[in-house]
Amino acid sequence: MPAGSVKLQSIKKLGQENHSYEFSDEEPAGSYMTMTTSKDNEKGPGKEEQPAIRVGFFQLFRFSTCNDLLMMVMGSVCAVLHGSAQPLVLLVFGLLTDTFVEYDIELNELRDDRKECVNNTIQWKRNYTAGNSLITKLNQSDWSFMNNSTWEMLTPLKGRSCGLLDIEYEMTNFAYYYVGIGAAVFILGYFQISLWVTAAARQILLIRKLYFSKVMRMEIGWFDCTSIGELNTRMSDDINKINDAIADQVAIFLQRFTTFVGGFCIGFIKGWKLTLVIVSASPLIGIGAGLMALFVAKLTGMELQAYAKAGAVADEVLSSIRTVAAFGGEKKEVKRYDNNLISAQRWGIRKGLVMGFFTGFMWMVIFLCYALAFWYGSSLVLDTEEYTPGTLLQVFFGVLVGAMNLGQASPCLEAFAAGRGAATLIFETIDREPEIDCLSEAGYKLDRVKGDIEFHNVTFYYPSRPEVKILDQLSVAVKSGETTAFVGPSGAGKSTAIQLIQRFYDPKEGMVTLDGHDIRGLNIQWLRSLIGIVEQEPVLFATTVAENIRYGRPGVSMEEIITAAKEANAYNFIMDLPQKFDTLVGEGGGQMSGGQKQRIAIARALVRNPRILLLDMATSALDNESEAVVQEALDKPVARQ
Repeated sequence: MPAGSVKLQSIKKLGQENHSYEFSDEEPAGSYMTMTTSKDNEKGPGKEEQPAIRVGFFQLFRFSTCNDLLMMVMGSVCAVLHGSAQPLVLLVFGLLTDTFVEYDIELNELRDDRKECVNNTIQWKRNYTAGNSLITKLNQSDWSFMNNSTWEMLTPLKGRSCGLLDIEYEMTNFAYYYVGIGAAVFILGYFQISLWVTAAARQILLIRKLYFSKVMRMEIGWFDCTSIGELNTRMSDDINKINDAIADQVAIFLQRFTTFVGGFCIGFIKGWKLTLVIVSASPLIGIGAGLMALFVAKLTGMELQAYAKAGAVADEVLSSIRTVAAFGGEKKEVKRYDNNLISAQRWGIRKGLVMGFFTGFMWMVIFLCYALAFWYGSSLVLDTEEYTPGTLLQVFFGVLVGAMNLGQASPCLEAFAAGRGAATLIFETIDREPEIDCLSEAGYKLDRVKGDIEFHNVTFYYPSRPEVKILDQLSVAVKSGETTAFVGPSGAGKSTAIQLIQRFYDPKEGMVTLDGHDIRGLNIQWLRSLIGIVEQEPVLFATTVAENIRYGRPGVSMEEIITAAKEANAYNFIMDLPQKFDTLVGEGGGQMSGGQKQRIAIARALVRNPRILLLDMATSALDNESEAVVQEALDKPVARQ
């Protein structure tokens, strides 16, 4: 070690150290990663109840740029125009119906042998005798009535003309109308969805970046109070819920709401009497669709939650498959997984029953509306002659389609509420300022580091267990160039002291100094760059041996990696591996033994050329011979940069 270096060791037995300090205070298990049951998690520290929605709908778009806003506005316009297409189709359908009815009436009139078409007018045939009266029209304007003589009658038959209606031509025009509406709907539907989804994808990308970046900046105490599984859920499920709330669901809601408004406008404009009759029953359709969406959403949530529990069991078992296999617990775990699936099956059956009931209910109401509308509408068409058949169909289908679209829009509201609820925790995390910001540029850097570390009356509580005092007025001085060991029983606070030096936590009272400077005033990135750490349970990443060592100092050359491996007594076993330094260590280093993982972790610490080397029982998994070699390498005063 260089003259300005300090090496701290936390070991079980006191060896040849210069100084030793014993700790007797209790250290919480929360300082280590532990596995707890779901029951423990319900009462454990940091377990929060689901918070109330504290994010408004329009706040979901707080990370949108000008381009995103432009795309959303254009998508909204397309959605409104798309929603207007269905009421427009009903107008065309009504005109088409009237045309067919008019053509049919004309054909029926011309089938009468007593009538003929003259000058585009249906009239009684000339010299037709009706009883004892003959009627004739003189000069196309004077009407006379005479008995026992021959008269001619020209009857316009309510002004209906003949020979003018070209049904093929009219149907061709209506076909063009439908083709035009279909082409417009295709274009509008494409831009409506694509613009909103594109804008949402851009915002979600930014939200994911900001959230993960802020999580990486959080102090270690925040992670003690937040489960890793919860963070994974937020990164996947919660952000996906936000995406659902700001993507195509908005466009679909605007489209359906516009159809609802347009349908009712057609109804009240074309025939307010029939509209009021239908409206009296149509709310049942909207209520049925809304209740179905509500119950299905809740039951689906319960079903997914049950599947999530089963998935958690599978994840736990698969990640610890060696332990399960070692104790012969395969059948037990399969049974435990099956038991969780039974709950999901029950919720799925209930969801099917609810969907079946409300589907039947809505169609029953729809057909009852058919009966009511056509019964009352027929009297308006035949008796009072207020409506034409086409108007009857326009009013009926306009109100009915409007009510159905209003009910179909309710799932969108459910998606909006779910997105707002998910955004509450996500946005609060993004807005939270960490107590110890590892990426902060604040603080000063010392021009020269001697390496003296001192604890000044340090008192410390873990954030997850503030009622348990870990360190009580601890005062320790570690001089430069010394090898100092912290010795004590398990839970005495040895690892806690090392974490305070790394500034994972800040003391509640007192301070930790480096060369007489409070480390809270130093730049945290610069401070940690001086430190090399080997933990009691080292963590390796699922990559090669060389990359795991390179994590200690990015950009380090292969020669330096080999040198560090030799110093850690890891070179020999690495060269015996199939692909040597390019061998994959597996997830969490699962392909390596405990001793191999520790030696790779030691090499990762040594490659940093640290001014301060912290070893937390770093050789606990090594045999005596390997421990002696590694200890000799650590004690060797090798000059480092």
